[in-house]
Amino acid sequence: MIRTADGVSRSIIDNLPVTIEAILGVAEVRVGDLNRLAEGDTFTLDRLLGDAVELRLNGAVVAYGELVSVGDNFAVRIQSVAHS
Repeated sequence: MIRTADGVSRSIIDNLPVTIEAILGVAEVRVGDLNRLAEGDTFTLDRLLGDAVELRLNGAVVAYGELVSVGDNFAVRIQSVAHS
């Protein structure tokens, strides 16, 4: 059994669930625009079609990928892993 420096079993850490966020882009809007938000309105994001999607863990970018479909679901195909 592999243990970390503080004696915690590596298998315990490897099995902890975490949430990854896929960030398609960001839009800056005014509060007044949000108050007038209606069905069918659009926001223009700061990214272009074909730009890489950021994968974030706790707000930190961990990878970049391409938005794809898997059956009826969206998925992200990893293109590169971010290095700290």
